[in-house]
Amino acid sequence: MTVTEIALLHLSPDVTVGDANLRSKLAHAKAVMQNYTGRTFYYLQQIEDPTYIYIIGEWGSLSQHMNDFIPGSDNQAVLESLKGLMSVEWLLHIDVPHAGLPLPSAGTNKQKVPVYGIVRHFIKDGQKGGFQQTFDAEKRYLQEFVTEGEIGGGWRIDKDGSKDEWVLITPWTSVEQHHAFAETDGFAKYGKIREHIEGAEIKHAQMLNI
Repeated sequence: MTVTEIALLHLSPDVTVGDANLRSKLAHAKAVMQNYTGRTFYYLQQIEDPTYIYIIGEWGSLSQHMNDFIPGSDNQAVLESLKGLMSVEWLLHIDVPHAGLPLPSAGTNKQKVPVYGIVRHFIKDGQKGGFQQTFDAEKRYLQEFVTEGEIGGGWRIDKDGSKDEWVLITPWTSVEQHHAFAETDGFAKYGKIREHIEGAEIKHAQMLNI
């Protein structure tokens, strides 16, 4: 099953995304991952705290990433090269290919957008089915408000213990456009999903040209 990796990296103190050494090593890491998988990878910089960088990439399966690639010598060399420059905050995989997400893709009309919303929904125990049903019924209000393309998300397949998690990626013109959705009548209907979650982590990011 094709899966999407989302990883959050934290830059070390005194390291910035404009650092030529960092960018060179990130570009090499991206090339290693893309050559291994034959798939596309992206870096995004968090807007709320620019010292955080997301990796979003596609793998043929969870096992391909975790059991084959990560222990391999090419990846270990990449990790060694990045020591002292950044650390991994978290890593997760969701059950959706890039085709189901609002990511730019060659050969399609999906282009890079100014801002991406990355929202982790932490589901109440036993509420996965209820969340999915409510999301499917009410997501049109969010989709109708979005102007930059299709929303997309998936369930985390390497979940933390028994806790279910739904990750949604949304395309926006700006952070303010996302916030404006909360002022609409449609948000009141879409907001029914909150009955099924313990909380959510809402962040925004911009694509990096690396």
